[in-house]
Amino acid sequence: MPEGRVRSLQAGDLATVAAVAYETGFFGESAARYFPDTALFGELWARAYFLEELNGPLGFAAEAGGQFLGYIIGTADMDAYRRRFVQVLGRVAWGALRGAYPQLVGCLPYLTRAARYPGPHAPEEAYPAHLHLNLRPEARGLGLGGALLDAYLEALRVRGAAGVQLSTTTENTAAVALYERRGLRVWAARKTPLWRPWLGRDATHIVMVRTLPGGS
Repeated sequence: MPEGRVRSLQAGDLATVAAVAYETGFFGESAARYFPDTALFGELWARAYFLEELNGPLGFAAEAGGQFLGYIIGTADMDAYRRRFVQVLGRVAWGALRGAYPQLVGCLPYLTRAARYPGPHAPEEAYPAHLHLNLRPEARGLGLGGALLDAYLEALRVRGAAGVQLSTTTENTAAVALYERRGLRVWAARKTPLWRPWLGRDATHIVMVRTLPGGS
């Protein structure tokens, strides 16, 4: 595999980001295990980030040899993100009425469980930014996860964000180790039955945080 590079995400990257998110959405494997509708998944997990910024989302892409291998994406303003997500929900509702999500019924078990078992969140006044990082298996060993995270943390520093948080589980051992190497720490941990139907057991949901230098 050629040497990798990191670039800013562009408005036209939405479909590719959604595809990678789906390919890796079940602890590094395909989200098809619990969420059969790929179009709905992309709407709920990716579109709001692409609505928030006029010149493309706050995030970066990892590439090597012309292949899109992963991304990091997020927001420095959760209130702005929530406003955009409400817009997405309106779009999804209209799409559902038109039959745009043929596998919607198969997604309801996860959606109802996610509403029933929400994860913890760190206080937004201290940690207003958040992020999601996903890499395809081909990216392993290229150092792209660290490069993505470094680029994103620097972008947040430039914007004056006071701190950043992320949600994951202890199942994602490689990702947790990467976050710890970049100075994030576990702020809260909670065992959750959310994933029990697909994982076969409970998982431990964790929130990790980092205060950013120079943050407002």
